[in-house]
Amino acid sequence: MRRAIAIGFVGLVLAACHPPVSPEVLREWQTRSLYTCCNLHYEGTEINDANYFVGSTLPFGSPATVEKMTNDSITFHAGSTVLTLVHSFGRDQESSQQFFSKILVDTDPHIRFATFTKMAQAAIQDGRVERGMTKEQVIMSLGYPPTHRTASTDLNSWTYWYNRWVTYTVTFNDKGLVDTIIGNAPTKNEVIAQPTPVPPPPVRSIHKKK
Repeated sequence: MRRAIAIGFVGLVLAACHPPVSPEVLREWQTRSLYTCCNLHYEGTEINDANYFVGSTLPFGSPATVEKMTNDSITFHAGSTVLTLVHSFGRDQESSQQFFSKILVDTDPHIRFATFTKMAQAAIQDGRVERGMTKEQVIMSLGYPPTHRTASTDLNSWTYWYNRWVTYTVTFNDKGLVDTIIGNAPTKNEVIAQPTPVPPPPVRSIHKKK
């Protein structure tokens, strides 16, 4: 009897710590066509915003359907994979809804992926970071750097967790391209050349005859 009461009390405490969102908010998420923004790594059924690199990979652009949501977690399935994403560490930098909206997006990232160089595409598919990649490409490959270590992606130095004990750093130059990779990072240190922008054709002025 005492054990049953204790278990019930623990359940109430956990429910109070993770109250569900309103039905309206849940419905809004459940009726959207969503995709994973980037490669997501997981070792079990729960992942968090520390974004550890180790584990299995759910590829970027995987169609995702939301099942349930609390004030700091969202459970979704992508194919046969069911994951609960918990906003644990970066609550001082962004709201949980903002964090969820970064990870589960409305536009399939494959559209942007198709415009990248072949080397950048290969790095993203392998979950690597290489010199010369853009910030957008690094996010698609590695996910977002945890905001409790990198407050904004506008910064040119991003810190990632490889696992629960080891971090690595990706730095960008003034052009927003990866310049240096420090630590135990998933990389071959290949240089990725970005395509040369093609200037638009000159606009011909038309003069009307007088």
